[in-house]
Formats: sequence, C-alpha cells, structure tokens
Amino acid sequence: FAMRTSDKDWAKNLRKKGQLLAPQWIHTPDADGRHIHAVEISAMDSLPPVMFVHGSPGSSDAFTDYLADTVLSGHARLVAIDRPGFGYTEAFGRPEPSLEKQAMALKTVLDQIAPGEKALLVGHSLGGPIVAKFAMMYPEQTAGLLIVAGSIDPAQEEHPWWQGAIHVPPLKWVVPKALWASNAEIIPLEKELEQMRPAWTEIRCPVRLIHAVNDRLVPVENVAFAREALAHLPGFKADILPDGDHFILWNQQPLVKAAILGMLQEAKD
Repeated sequence: FAMRTSDKDWAKNLRKKGQLLAPQWIHTPDADGRHIHAVEISAMDSLPPVMFVHGSPGSSDAFTDYLADTVLSGHARLVAIDRPGFGYTEAFGRPEPSLEKQAMALKTVLDQIAPGEKALLVGHSLGGPIVAKFAMMYPEQTAGLLIVAGSIDPAQEEHPWWQGAIHVPPLKWVVPKALWASNAEIIPLEKELEQMRPAWTEIRCPVRLIHAVNDRLVPVENVAFAREALAHLPGFKADILPDGDHFILWNQQPLVKAAILGMLQEAKD
C-alpha cells in the first residue's frame, strides 16, 4: 500500500527491463526544506531533460517502463519525481495541497540537474495540473507539456461522501498513508484549479493532451476545458482515444512514448 520503490529495487527493476544505464538518485531540499527524491537516467548531460510527474496516489515508479526504454534514454535525460507526500520524498504520507508548491518542488529538481535549461514535462492525472502550473510559473524553463489523463477542469472534480469520512479519525487511522495522502490532496483540488484558471493564457509552450473517452476517474470533458483555455496556442494537440481508461499511461505506452519523442523533435527543430 506504500506504492513506492526503493532505490535498490529501482536499479534492479531497470536492469531486468533492459536499461543498461545506471540510475542516479536525487535528494534535494525544496523551499520548505523537504528533501525531494527523484530518479534519473541519463546517457549524456547534454541531452534535453524530460520530467515525469505522477498522479495521486503514486510515485516515481509509475514511469519505470519509460526510464527503462532505451530509445527514450537515448534522446533525453529522464527524471521521475516523487511528489511531496509520496514515494521517498521526505514526509511520506503528508501531502502538499498547493499546486504552486508542487510546481516549486519540480523546479528544485530541475535546477539541480539542468540549471538554466528547459524541460519537457509529462504529467499523469493530478500530475497534469502540476506541470501546467509549472509552465505558468516558469515559462523560461518549460519546453513543452504532455498531459496524460489530466485533472485540469475544476468543474469535473467530484466530492463523494467518503472523501470527508476517511479524512478524519477514526477511519483516518486505518487508511494506508499513500491513500490518505491522495485523498487529502484531492479534496482541495477543485479550489486550486479554480484559482489557476485565469493563468492558462500565460502558457506559451507546446501542449499535447492524451485522454480516453472511457476514463471514469478523470472525465474526458477535461479535454474540452483545455481546448478553450489554450485556444491561444496554435500548436495545441489532443488525442482522444476511443478505447482505454484512466490508465493509458501504462496500457498505451507506445502512443505516449511516441508523443514524447515527437515533442522532443519539435523542440529541437
């Protein structure tokens, strides 16, 4: 239920999947003093950085197959981050509800591995609004956004009865930490998304969305929100898949990988 992979197991899992490059581990303090944990695969420091941001709950290991992919690692420095409250970032089980502070945590990692460079950010589910917030705050460090099944429309956020029930004792005491932390950051998400609504016009980098019609956790209507919010971007793209669900990050890996490579090539051109 912890939903995280130790550094030792990271190395072993990558080798099993054919990745010959040795992973590097990042432990760097953010503005609040939390040590952010991330895993990097890099063939050369001169390659452009790609940062992977997981959903809720989750951790950097959501992107194991992407870091293990030798084609991707031949084109970019791949970095998967444990967001605050998850994985091996400090204070496991204590979530960070602020999308602004989540974006600041990403910047902390990027500033360490590639200071002054632009990164392509890939965000899944709740990782979607976090990478969008990063692009709003740090346009000079954003090469592009790939949002996979992203929760970006405040109107699509539901509040089932059990959210409040498991957030407080006594149920809080028996819910696994990763699941409680997930619930605790999802409860305020609608308000956070509403606050960032006016800033979508500040995004100037290429943006691509991948979403499935049958996504029952994050409705496909989020794509319509993005089309309207990013109408000022001539290069905006959206792939709406007729099949699949919220887990297209894993069951549509060839499509996601192709999108990453395509956006890297466009940034290079």
